[in-house]
Amino acid sequence: MSDINLKMLVTCLVSVLMTACGNETSTPTTDNEPAGASSAPASNLVGDVVQTQWGDVRGDTVTEVGRTARIFRGVPYAAPPVGKLRWQPPQPATPWEGVRDATEWPNRCPQGENVMGRGSPISEDCLYLNVVTAAETTSDQRPVMVFFHGGGLRIGHGNSITYTHPMLPSKGIVLVTVNSRLGPIGYLAHPALSAESEHGVSGNYGTLDLSASLEWVQANIKAFGGDPNNVTIFGESGGGTKTISQMATPLAKGLFHRAIVESGSGLVSPERVTMLKDAEAVGGELVAALGIADDDDVLAAMRAKSWEELIAAASNSEVGFSANVVVDGYIIVDSVNTLFKEGRQADVPLIVGANAGERSLQTSVPMMANLHSGSVSSPTYVYNFSHLPKGWREEPGCVAFHGLELTYIFGAVPLGLTSPTTLFLARGGGCSQSVPETDELDMSAADYASTLWAQFAGTGDPSVEGLIEWPTYTEENNRYLDIGGTPVAKTGIQDAYVAPPGG
Repeated sequence: MSDINLKMLVTCLVSVLMTACGNETSTPTTDNEPAGASSAPASNLVGDVVQTQWGDVRGDTVTEVGRTARIFRGVPYAAPPVGKLRWQPPQPATPWEGVRDATEWPNRCPQGENVMGRGSPISEDCLYLNVVTAAETTSDQRPVMVFFHGGGLRIGHGNSITYTHPMLPSKGIVLVTVNSRLGPIGYLAHPALSAESEHGVSGNYGTLDLSASLEWVQANIKAFGGDPNNVTIFGESGGGTKTISQMATPLAKGLFHRAIVESGSGLVSPERVTMLKDAEAVGGELVAALGIADDDDVLAAMRAKSWEELIAAASNSEVGFSANVVVDGYIIVDSVNTLFKEGRQADVPLIVGANAGERSLQTSVPMMANLHSGSVSSPTYVYNFSHLPKGWREEPGCVAFHGLELTYIFGAVPLGLTSPTTLFLARGGGCSQSVPETDELDMSAADYASTLWAQFAGTGDPSVEGLIEWPTYTEENNRYLDIGGTPVAKTGIQDAYVAPPGG
């Protein structure tokens, strides 16, 4: 049993005893409105106040394009990893009395200034998640989707009005978005840190955070109308890396049941390996750059440095730090490529794909699909996202770029297209950086794309009767789904990704 499992076992059991359990299961729906009022007893209703394992939280209601859901922001899933808890596995949060306000975005984890870094304050006290649900009762037992944000393990956050849009929850799922430690706070290895660890490892603190968030889901999601026995993890870009890390670590076994990797399949490549010894050496360079390598108590000196100083040192090109999952023999027991090749990753249904303009993923998407489909019994599904909003559809040479699919998967049209991150990334697809015009085809594409993701979360098969039969992928059949204005099954995923003009 993992450290996280041991630490949270008691609270998990308490939650099970305190939470009403139902035997019903639900599958995603394409209805435009959440279910109406329920006649269930008040104690089973999912209201503005929900009881979690550590205390009650009060959320509020969000409505967009006719979809309504309750949102609970900044719910703690672990204790603040500050002081002596910096570079330690996540610990259980401290219970609180009364009702905790969960209507404001939580802190973002430490990171440098970036286009994805606007909004709530930055603090090491950042192990929080957001829950969006349209469930009416605790016995609804809706499929759960846990989203890990992108940003290359260095930047970003889950506090997004795009990620928490009520469209996906209106399809019959409960949505969770997670903030976890990043950069040198989340992925720094050092010999002294390994020496103080009971397992002799360091560097995968962000990976452990993600597992802790999934432990929280197991203990608490029933209270929000979700089914802990039907959990899908998914992420885009660096969030895809995070998703793969949870598929790869034995510590997350049994905490989720399906996975989706969007434009983040590179971690399965054989060259994408960071061994513990090498990561410790880089950590030594970072500590030297801080001027504390010769301190009598180097760990105390490291923990005394501000997060700003740590990020500045990690940004020094001479240090050579790059946030990555570390092969430490305990949390990640072997290279991810080897784990997938030998079928030692989580045996769960998988969707993997990228966007039409991402030629850099032309190799890793089919590689991951081949490794997964060839080594485990669960099915593999592959996609290419090619849809463009009306304004960019009419621009010569513009192709679907990195991150564009998120607006549609979360059903956040036109809201997501106004995001500074989306507009910044548009140039990577040869598109203008002005907010594009949208039309009914965009709304339709968002509706069906979110339906496919919710259907997969509910059943493990993204095919939707009357919409599309999404073929399972094998290396031999090379079948995938093109997600354009309408979904179309095609053959030859290697040829689906193209570079934009000049790319």
